[in-house]
Amino acid sequence: MPRFNEQEKVKIRLDLQQKGKHLFTVFGLKKTSIADLTKAAGIAQGTFYLFYSSKEELYFELLEQEEETIRGQMAETYFNGGPLSRERFKQFLRESLAVLESNPFLRQLYDEEFAESLFRKLPADKLENNFTKDADDLLPVIKKGQQQGWIKPQNPEVIVSMIRSFILLSLQKHLIGDKHYRDTMNLFIDLITDGLIIETKEIEP
Repeated sequence: MPRFNEQEKVKIRLDLQQKGKHLFTVFGLKKTSIADLTKAAGIAQGTFYLFYSSKEELYFELLEQEEETIRGQMAETYFNGGPLSRERFKQFLRESLAVLESNPFLRQLYDEEFAESLFRKLPADKLENNFTKDADDLLPVIKKGQQQGWIKPQNPEVIVSMIRSFILLSLQKHLIGDKHYRDTMNLFIDLITDGLIIETKEIEP
């Protein structure tokens, strides 16, 4: 097994990530083999396992990177200013769904068989860390909104859980059915927003 210096390791990992994202987006996780990944990155198959234990682990790392980028964009758009109106918060939830549906990499999560296979093959600690990362990113936003007075004073961790549950529910489109999916999600958006957001005019001075 060849030895690599730190610079070479960084380059190989970056190559695997770049080529992997392209292959996973075009062909999907199931139809992309480790041989495909290593051929695209120009490395031996054995070298792959110096960096990842499976193609699922590589995919999940890319998924987390994509989530991180999207969270940053959404925070910049919606949460870096003052209080949000109910309509603005609804826009945030709608855009969250739209990003999931339109992003070719994330859209694979709508496939129940794919999602179950992916999560089943990942170590439990990676899934737990992903959940914790979501909470770490969302909690400050919720607490800031409560301090500003436009989010109701409910347990912020429960609010984070509710938003995560809303996103996870959206991935069950095949169970909800195409006929009622859009109306169902819009109703959830209305109910969540009305139950959570205090309009600026309602905030006591």
